[in-house]
Amino acid sequence: MGDSTPICRCRVLYLGSAVPRQSKDGLQGIQEPLRSLYPSEGAIGAKGIDSWLSVWSNGILLENVDENRKQVTRFFPIDSLHYCAAVRQVLIPERGNNNPEPKFLPLDSPFARTPRAQHPPIFAAILRRTTGIKVLECHTFICKREAAANALVRCCFHAYADNSYARQLEGSGSGSSNSVYGTIGGKSNGTGGPVADPNGWRSRAGSTTTLNSVGVNSRQAMNGGGDAFTVKN
Repeated sequence: MGDSTPICRCRVLYLGSAVPRQSKDGLQGIQEPLRSLYPSEGAIGAKGIDSWLSVWSNGILLENVDENRKQVTRFFPIDSLHYCAAVRQVLIPERGNNNPEPKFLPLDSPFARTPRAQHPPIFAAILRRTTGIKVLECHTFICKREAAANALVRCCFHAYADNSYARQLEGSGSGSSNSVYGTIGGKSNGTGGPVADPNGWRSRAGSTTTLNSVGVNSRQAMNGGGDAFTVKN
């Protein structure tokens, strides 16, 4: 599948992952991991791995190069996705508190809407491990632009809904659904094919979409969405 095309592909700074302990659901689930992975002083103090992150119809592919210039890839199946969001660190003034705790809010939030070089957009994804102890982990990526972070969220939504719909068709005996997007499998490398332009994705009103069921409703919802979404798995 050397000519397969990802839904989108963005350059990111990968900060690593942390296990959410206080909460694992929704926006609250990423707060604790992001506070441990993202430095309080912002991007200037961030240490991570320069990487490419791409979304395919069947999963998320992380690509980077190690200290020996050897290509390293890590693949996350799309059905391991629990939650993802495009957020920014903000400090919300609190009465009687001179040192408010940083919060990570969706990019379409009134508090996070103003672009700031010190605190760039972040793509956060809670994914379930597929080997060993299958705990949930929050993976954190700094993006250069809001459009890229929003694109990753929107593309994950498309991929999850498309994949779930295909599984539902197979389960009902209606045959498989042919996705218009590329699938990671026997591809020759992680970079083949043209890349979707993240400028084509924009945040819309409403910051969270919850998928309690899949199928027709999910397919219809693909035309909407915001800069965060939750799946139940």
